[in-house]
Amino acid sequence: MTKNQKRDIATSFTTLIFLVVSTTGVLMYFHLFDKYTKELHEILGLGFVAAVVFHVFFNFKSMKQYFTKKIFFAVSVATLMITFGFILNTPKGENPKRIVFDKIINSDIEKSFSLLSGDIDLAKIRLKEKGIIMNDSRTIKEISRINKTNPFEIIAIITEN
Repeated sequence: MTKNQKRDIATSFTTLIFLVVSTTGVLMYFHLFDKYTKELHEILGLGFVAAVVFHVFFNFKSMKQYFTKKIFFAVSVATLMITFGFILNTPKGENPKRIVFDKIINSDIEKSFSLLSGDIDLAKIRLKEKGIIMNDSRTIKEISRINKTNPFEIIAIITEN
């Protein structure tokens, strides 16, 4: 494979993956199709990083001239300022989503099941139908540990429509 072909492949992957990652990012921002976009965005985001590395590697010689221009320096400074602005203005303390999740998986199952499904008995039936063993578990965390599964899986079963 020639160097030009490698450059074309790297540039094509970078461009196309960028289109998908940017589109899914916008969809996620507006919470549209969240069920479909999150995992795609995360996995292709990693692919995008790899594609960019190859793109820079195969095009570095021609890209070097951009790095010496004043506009590149100005854009770099602006990007760093915006980035640090977001970092410095991030709310302090623990993530509220993490707090709620931890409370749900560590609370008594009667409370958690009632909150998640509205019907404790229905939640237990759904788990049994999926082969989830409860034994004498008192929390969702214990149920997930016994069944060697993720607490998110337990919650997904309980909240199925």
